[in-house]
Amino acid sequence: MQITVTETAVKQLLDSGLDQDNFLRLGVQPGGCAGISYAAFIDDAITGSDQVIFEQSPLRVVANTEFLDLLDGLSIDFSDDLVRPGFILKNPKVKQSCGCGSSFKTEGAGCSSGGCGS
Repeated sequence: MQITVTETAVKQLLDSGLDQDNFLRLGVQPGGCAGISYAAFIDDAITGSDQVIFEQSPLRVVANTEFLDLLDGLSIDFSDDLVRPGFILKNPKVKQSCGCGSSFKTEGAGCSSGGCGS
């Protein structure tokens, strides 16, 4: 399991309030026209079914083990582009995405009846 977080994204995440007492939680959830979308938020409680998938002190990225296949290979970057600023998540497993880019499908994996944390 490996993800990449660029230095630009690390700086932006730390500027957003992440520190040694909390972390970025990543997951996927059903939704969007392509089927599934990413979920990301600041959290401070790790459960027994979580795994740290990136660590560059003080930044940690954590995900529930049920999402590891969908997150493996993910790259997180940040753009301060005036037209479309924000975090950019690129995943080599994505085979199709919706027009607005907020949801995606992967080949052989995805949310099905009750999957993806629903």
